[in-house]
Amino acid sequence: MAQVVCHLIRKASERDASRIAQIHVRTWQAAYRGLIPDDYLDSMDPVKRALSWKGILGAPEELVLVAMRGSRIVGFCSLLPSRDPAAPREIAEISSLYVEPREWRKGVGSSLVSAALDHAAKHGFVAVTLWVLTSNERALGFYTKAGFDPDGTIQENQRLGFPIREARFLKEL
Repeated sequence: MAQVVCHLIRKASERDASRIAQIHVRTWQAAYRGLIPDDYLDSMDPVKRALSWKGILGAPEELVLVAMRGSRIVGFCSLLPSRDPAAPREIAEISSLYVEPREWRKGVGSSLVSAALDHAAKHGFVAVTLWVLTSNERALGFYTKAGFDPDGTIQENQRLGFPIREARFLKEL
């Protein structure tokens, strides 16, 4: 049985961008190996990713939460109003949830999702959606266990330069 640890969850600041970028890249490289092309994963650069995160962390419409183990960030989650064009304003979206691979199955992701859902409910959202690769069995199981259900919507695109197939999951609050 996995050990569950309570983590301090706090709002991220721009000074967290480098650490968030490191986790983002490491998690993609561990979680998506075999699901998306290796050359894409191997080319991911945490320094470039940090520049993107600095912009995101300064955006007022997106909340980024970080999970702390002691003084170290071990995971992060971002929440924003749904980006789906047809979604009502009362729908939020978890646009990212990444946990340092060595911290998997220790409650970090669950703590972050719980904090994001609490924030969404307190700010008038009635449901939260997220998109997950249909081939990512680990993530599909995690989100199902967290109470999200597929809503039947699938999107396919080539935004990263190769085919991506994602399913939308929904949790009502």
